[in-house]
Amino acid sequence: MLESIRKRRNSIVILVAFAAIIVVFIFWGAGPSNNDNQNKTAVAIVDGVEIPVREYAALYKKELDYYRTTFKGQFTEEVARKMDLKHRSLDILINRALALKDADAKGVKVATEDIQAAIRSIPAFTKNGAFDKETYIKVLNANRISPSEFEKSIEDDILTGKVRETVVKDLSVTDDEVKAAYKKEMSKVNLSYAAFDGDRLKSSIKVTDEEGQAFLKTNGSAFMVPVKIKAFYAFIGYKDAAAKAKATDEDVKAFYEKNKDQFALPERVKARHILVRPAPDAADAEKAKADARAKLEDIIKKIKAGAKFADMAKKHSDDPGSAKVGGDLGEFGRGVMIKPFEETAFALKKGEMSGTIETEFGYHVILVEDKKDPSARALSEVSADIRKNLNFDKARSFAKDSASLLGAKMKDMKTVEEMKKAASEAGLKATVTEPFSDADKRIELVSNEMLRDVVFGLRAGEVSPAVETHEGVYVIKAVEKVDSHVPEYKDVSARVKAMLILKKADETAKKKAEELLAKAKGGADLAVAAKAEGVAIEETGLFSKSQGFVPKIGAFSGDKPALFDLTDAAPYYPEVLEANGRYYVLKLKATKEADETAFESMKEPLKARLKAQKQEDAVSAWLKDLRTKAKIKVFEDML
Repeated sequence: MLESIRKRRNSIVILVAFAAIIVVFIFWGAGPSNNDNQNKTAVAIVDGVEIPVREYAALYKKELDYYRTTFKGQFTEEVARKMDLKHRSLDILINRALALKDADAKGVKVATEDIQAAIRSIPAFTKNGAFDKETYIKVLNANRISPSEFEKSIEDDILTGKVRETVVKDLSVTDDEVKAAYKKEMSKVNLSYAAFDGDRLKSSIKVTDEEGQAFLKTNGSAFMVPVKIKAFYAFIGYKDAAAKAKATDEDVKAFYEKNKDQFALPERVKARHILVRPAPDAADAEKAKADARAKLEDIIKKIKAGAKFADMAKKHSDDPGSAKVGGDLGEFGRGVMIKPFEETAFALKKGEMSGTIETEFGYHVILVEDKKDPSARALSEVSADIRKNLNFDKARSFAKDSASLLGAKMKDMKTVEEMKKAASEAGLKATVTEPFSDADKRIELVSNEMLRDVVFGLRAGEVSPAVETHEGVYVIKAVEKVDSHVPEYKDVSARVKAMLILKKADETAKKKAEELLAKAKGGADLAVAAKAEGVAIEETGLFSKSQGFVPKIGAFSGDKPALFDLTDAAPYYPEVLEANGRYYVLKLKATKEADETAFESMKEPLKARLKAQKQEDAVSAWLKDLRTKAKIKVFEDML
């Protein structure tokens, strides 16, 4: 299982397009935060450069979600632990930092045009199938990412790609190498095997109580009884609280007068524009820019001579989002457009047209059709929204106060009946649970993650503070609590013995397989020796390395090249093979040479794969060398 999961991902993840990670997390609701304390917390320092915890956490979450989505129930916490995804994610970011440092040392640079092209290609910033700069700015603003910060991450992505190219550019694969690889991958083997299964040996295994008690003593964690809590909790929903707490007209007016700034309408501009972009694939970038500027200046002359701005925008603008509506951008305030564009638009008067403006997207001309000065919305326009918000705030405060007052009373109450009566008098709904663990998802206090954290943090007899959720407010008392503990042997003896029998049966199966392999290697006839153990000899049938798995056995063969190196002189696989709970002794039965008639059809894909593997190996070696020379400090407690 673990092998198959690893193989589904790249065999080695070397670098990461971090800007793409940022964009993905924008829509997962986990974009980078600008919290100063968080930014200053590093998970590692690479040659003096900090790797922020937020970057590590974002990448680690993406790795977890990838495997959970791909493998669903098969991907467990135990599998994640064995894969060591935390260090894997950190290694990716360390590799990235080292690559960027090496790019700087080698003088690798990124052109502004490359950064612009990369940004325009990101789907998150498109509208109606084309890049839309307003969407770009809005998405970044909504997630507290400045354009400069995002564009720097794009630049770093391109840099890592460019410096990687310097490492792999001279690598090639010869036809002889391809032919040899083809023969190795497509030649087939048929293996004889004897399989030992612990399940078949269970009936012959006996376990005494003394052995069971000793096993429980050393393996207590496998039998731990989880924490169990019996709880009383009371709840008041915001909807119920709203009926008892409503905002008055005086409340609405007072809020409006105190918070007039919230209802201010900033200065706004209604404008059209025409964009002319330099040809992105031009051999001479400077000439392309000059041509674009000249084209726009000619358009401006025609508009001044009487041509309609909207008609010229439809015909000539390279902004597909606005061109079809005559360059109309609608109304916008400050902070939406990129700086040079915004400054010009707000400096123009109503009816004025700008000259040529250069931005990172190309050359623009702007026509301001209307301007609105800062103003404030009237109370009559906003009173409904104010009332709605005040009603919610009052309901929330009423619910929290009611739960808090009840909680204070519950501290001294000894019986559930007392607490039920007090809850009823306070207008809260009361519930008493049976003892439950954190695995009992049917219990509301467990299914709600916030409530689960609170209730399992309480001591017996302790009352929680008021707990606010999306629906309402809870107050909880732990009536009884039994901490996690290893049970008495008498209570779990059957389970202990069953587990110990399985363990012994598995160990016995492995030992028998190892003994059989030793005998066969020593010259004994495999079939005769296996029969003496009550095991039949079977065959896998012919299979090749390219198939990926050993037929009938199910073991992954991609990382076991020795399976295909067996010969008549050395026919036995050198060790017992474990797969799916069984232990196998393997012997070469027959081989079949690769069918060379299929070589030509597979030559180019195989060549590409071999080249990719060579490149991966070269990049791995390069990064390994960079790591040996770097000073890397990892803060394990931050992982």
